Amino acid sequence: MKKSFPVHGIFGILFLILSGIFLLKKIEPFYSWLYCFAWWSYIFTIDGIIYGLKGNSLIVNRRKEFLLMVPWSVFIWLIFEAANLLLNNWYYINLPHSILERWLGYAIAYGTVLPGLFETSELLETLGLFKNSQTRKPGISSRRHSLLALLGAFCLISSVLISEYFFPLVWVGFILLLEPFNYRFGGRSLLRDLEEGSPTHLYSLLTAGLICGLLWEFWNFWARSKWIYTVPFFEEAKGFEMPFLGFFGFLPFAVQAYVIYNFISLFRFKRGWDVSTYTLHTDHKTRSLTSVLITVLMVSFFVLMFQAIDLKTVDSYYPRLKDAYWIEPGHRADLPRAGIASLEDLVEKTRNKTEREEWALRLLVPKEEFIPWIEKAQLALLKGMGIENLRLLERVGVSSVSALALQDPEKLQERMIQVFHGRSVPRLAKIRIWIKEARKQVRSNTFGVKKF
Repeated sequence: MKKSFPVHGIFGILFLILSGIFLLKKIEPFYSWLYCFAWWSYIFTIDGIIYGLKGNSLIVNRRKEFLLMVPWSVFIWLIFEAANLLLNNWYYINLPHSILERWLGYAIAYGTVLPGLFETSELLETLGLFKNSQTRKPGISSRRHSLLALLGAFCLISSVLISEYFFPLVWVGFILLLEPFNYRFGGRSLLRDLEEGSPTHLYSLLTAGLICGLLWEFWNFWARSKWIYTVPFFEEAKGFEMPFLGFFGFLPFAVQAYVIYNFISLFRFKRGWDVSTYTLHTDHKTRSLTSVLITVLMVSFFVLMFQAIDLKTVDSYYPRLKDAYWIEPGHRADLPRAGIASLEDLVEKTRNKTEREEWALRLLVPKEEFIPWIEKAQLALLKGMGIENLRLLERVGVSSVSALALQDPEKLQERMIQVFHGRSVPRLAKIRIWIKEARKQVRSNTFGVKKF
């Protein structure tokens, strides 16, 4: 039965539009946290559409499950963040300096993963996509269940221990490992669906994974605070920031998220998020002590992982004007009063010779001193380089985008290893990204600073 479009759906549409407008104008916090604003707007919008189509939605009719799903979404995604501490497949750039803002951003962003996937999957099923799909009914014996679980364990272990070659297996391992348990213990099971010849839910999840993957990468690409991939063998051809082949990983990831959440539901009297499982065993209640213990363990895991992400996965914080050590403190104080409030302003307002001459005169700075200000600001802003990475490059004689563009990645890393005597230096994949972006900018003359 169709219902009127709910208020939260209207709010989602309007906020999604506003987020795009504020992004174009680079208005904070939308510029940095576009991903969070866009995803929550999308979730509210899709839920509103689902409710309008069938009169039942996750937020309106299964709100308790929706609220419970958010922290579990953070928990499940942090499992993959933990794997990335070893895999090094992505890193974060331009994050806020404030730990409170940064950690709140982690929680808000990671909390969208399950709702985004499951709402999209439910919308596809509500629209009747794959409704009449059928498949041959396979016979899956208990012995094959055990083999699947063993194969899943192998995928997860090998993806970590032999990560250079087997890293993609982390995106399928939990499906094979946990799905047999969901089947055996009577939980919501894709194996059972296939056994009955009904692949509808599987197809919906795979499609939802692709849709959400495209949206994840699209919104991430335009945000200031974002992630960058350093996936082995696939560094050249990319769609947004994702290597093209990487988009295929979103399909099994959606299935994997569904399987993990169903496994968790086994310990909640098999209650789940969809209509068929939400009302199961409502007379059974989780004991208060158990709930408190789980909450404490989850929060502890969140704190531990947020600290690990800050330490290992965050590569740079947004470079502020006050962090520009190459500009004398007196001049740094003068810049905002003159109309340059950030390093981005410094670069944007000095793109041609006339503008640079005018600003040098206005600030009473010699021309030969003003040019290095701009060059280092450009380098700090290049692909989320940040201040700390700029310092590292300066130590090996690279202090401008044009100088970086001339470097050979392997030789530059070797030089950094020699200069820093065993200290940690940027990974080769990361250096390649910097140099590739520098060459791109030089070719387009985006950062081309000529002498006066």
